[in-house]
Amino acid sequence: MDTPTALAVDLGSSSGRIIAGTLRDGAIDEVEVHRFPHEAREVDGYLCWDLDHIWSEVVEGLREAVKQFPDAESVSVDTWGVDFALLGPDGRRLGPAVAYRDERTTRTLVRFQERLNDESAWAATGIAPATINAANQLFALIAEEPTLAEQVDQFLFLPDYFTYLLTGELVWSRSIASTSGLCRPGARDFSDEVFGALGIPRRWAGAVTPEHDVVGPCRIEGLTQLTVVRAGAHDTACAVHALQRDPSGETYFLSCGSWSVLGVLRDDPLLSDEARALGLTNEARADAGLRPLFNITGLWILQECQREWRAEGGVHDIVELIALAEDAPSTGYHIDPDEPQFALPKDMPNRVTRALAAQGADVASFTEGDIVRVILESLARRYARGVADLADLTGSAPQQLNLMGGGSRNRLLCQLTADALRVPVIAGPAEASSLGSLLAQFEIMGRVNATSRNAVIAKSARTVVFEPSHE
Repeated sequence: MDTPTALAVDLGSSSGRIIAGTLRDGAIDEVEVHRFPHEAREVDGYLCWDLDHIWSEVVEGLREAVKQFPDAESVSVDTWGVDFALLGPDGRRLGPAVAYRDERTTRTLVRFQERLNDESAWAATGIAPATINAANQLFALIAEEPTLAEQVDQFLFLPDYFTYLLTGELVWSRSIASTSGLCRPGARDFSDEVFGALGIPRRWAGAVTPEHDVVGPCRIEGLTQLTVVRAGAHDTACAVHALQRDPSGETYFLSCGSWSVLGVLRDDPLLSDEARALGLTNEARADAGLRPLFNITGLWILQECQREWRAEGGVHDIVELIALAEDAPSTGYHIDPDEPQFALPKDMPNRVTRALAAQGADVASFTEGDIVRVILESLARRYARGVADLADLTGSAPQQLNLMGGGSRNRLLCQLTADALRVPVIAGPAEASSLGSLLAQFEIMGRVNATSRNAVIAKSARTVVFEPSHE
């Protein structure tokens, strides 16, 4: 029996994974071959990713995957959005990759907006202005490190950089490019207007190219049997590929991890003044479509609390924390996850309690369970507001919400979200980005017909339905 295997390199902002997926009897069986933690660290005053460490772990994981699955035939890389690596004329990386949470874009924001204000940026790109965008990062690079900028020949978004290391081929993938604030609406090509306004040399990037294609053979020793493909360079683009489409209406999704990505699958961007005012951003799927969405600070808030509590010797295990939050009654107080302070690292429990105290809450009595309950209720309320906004923009309310990613394992968050939206929440798959990557790889390699996508997802994905409570 022909049982092909594909390999997904799925890199998140706190960990990376290499997943092997075997297509068997119309379902994809996944095996996590390798997982490794990583984090941004300060280098010469900037918060940076250790790309050498990530790359060594990727190669180690792929070699182990080929050892366990000697018939593996393809591999694709996806990562989080907006970040990039700089290349010199010799094709080698220049310096470390600065992380999107670094404060350089805040320091240069006024100068950025003098060249390209928020309204102009939206009109040129259909992307919500944000300091994390690659456009802001490149402008900050030129402003703060002109000597380094003079050495740059090109930049590559992170998944395209790792694809380059695997193959030697330079590509600028549509789904990841669409997160940058550098593309025209719809992300079919880069915006010369934006490059020019910000003084970013246009030669630093090639042409935006469609995905779901073959890049070439892998050139790494021990991995040359693999064909490198682009199943989706952006992790959320991969994740939405693992969703069963709703043929009767709009397909709404929530990719719930450190960031919450709440959106709807569409063919065309949403570019109204209302969409701009709400902070909507129009990012691309790995196929020909789009995913208008809101980027919301998500479980990062809880993760930062866990880090603080761990350092202090308090309760920090996520299972125990969720159990405590389930037992805790609602405090009746909430935070706004959109406030900039909750996107910053360190001191998160105090940030949360200070915001609650400002509303009159008696935070001296709050336990870890109370704080977790507040965070999860606040996220659920934000999701409900976002879904209502999307329904107004599209003219079509959801019949259900597809909740993917690590947050789908958080039963309290799923139930609170169903209650807040008053529609069922379909939780799972938890590892949607890897499933979407594997599925797309099988389609690219001719192993699965796109018309049978829903059937393969139904047989492969583990989901749980949370019905809204009737109180």
